[in-house]
Amino acid sequence: MIGPVETLANGVTVHQVTDDGAPKCNIYCEFPWCPPDSSGFVYVSRTPGGKWEYVLCRFGTWEKQPLGAGSACTMAGGRFYFRRDSAAGEPELVRADLSSGRMETLDVPPQALAEGGLCLSADERYRVYSRALSFSPQRFGITVVDMRTGQREVVLEDPYLCNTHLQFDRGRACRVLVQHNRGCRFSSAGKCELLCGSEGCTLFILEIPGGRVVPLQVGPPHTVTCSGHETWLGRSGEVLLTLNLTADYDLGKGPIMAVQPGQPARPVCPPREMNHIGTPDCGRLFCADAFRPDEIIIGSPATGRAAVVCPARASYKRGTPDSHPHAYLSPDLRWVVFNSDRTGAIEIYAASVPAAMAAGLM
Repeated sequence: MIGPVETLANGVTVHQVTDDGAPKCNIYCEFPWCPPDSSGFVYVSRTPGGKWEYVLCRFGTWEKQPLGAGSACTMAGGRFYFRRDSAAGEPELVRADLSSGRMETLDVPPQALAEGGLCLSADERYRVYSRALSFSPQRFGITVVDMRTGQREVVLEDPYLCNTHLQFDRGRACRVLVQHNRGCRFSSAGKCELLCGSEGCTLFILEIPGGRVVPLQVGPPHTVTCSGHETWLGRSGEVLLTLNLTADYDLGKGPIMAVQPGQPARPVCPPREMNHIGTPDCGRLFCADAFRPDEIIIGSPATGRAAVVCPARASYKRGTPDSHPHAYLSPDLRWVVFNSDRTGAIEIYAASVPAAMAAGLM
């Protein structure tokens, strides 16, 4: 059923946005998949032909517009981008204005889109991605691509760049946030045997295009290991993350921290312990989810105040990331979008955030 499914005592109304039973998911939550005017959001759904299709959904009316099938996507500068194959079978880059629904194919050399993910700078100048260079010995690399020329260069090699979670700084296009799973181990055939070793997970900033590494004081010896869930705190230049108090990287959770180069990490909204986390570009509030207790919260990095929006009623099944809420907050701070399999199938939900709730946290 599409429409309101739950009204809570705090004034929040939870709306079910999809009900077709097709495989789908809310896209991962480090930033909102919305235009700056918060008129809608993008999710991904599998078509009957087996392709993953990006769908634009309008808040409130829940009207949907298919944008097309693709192999990778991102948000940059408030715009949605995805990679697809042209009629000639070559990769091409599509830019979508989510406010108007208008799309255009960009004039990009096909070699600039070959292999890897789609982490794109807001000015469309650079793309970065990571990949395995060798498993015997174990080596991973981060590649910078000049989107004007198609030239590619591996700017950093390391044995532990297996799960980098690359994100361009939303305030400064020349910096990329990198996750570093120290001690990860892969077989010579490329099978992951250990996602993160006893050294723990940490983060650093990679300056683009030069490749200078700027460390951040998170993960051992500064804090317990990072959870693997982090985001830029809007355009502030700070990084917001959760720590992991257990060895469980599927269901583990821990304190919320903020960190920037040259400074110790600072706690945010203690004593809350959360898992996934994301922020809109304004950085005034963040959104996070956790398992046991089942809750989606919003909070202020400035005041330290937080409030529970709603339970996700999601199963958090191991090996099924789409059963995690991956909740995020729209740029106007009025909607939280998340996954839930409360009906037995993964569907998309949106919870209305009362204006008084958001204002009371800031």
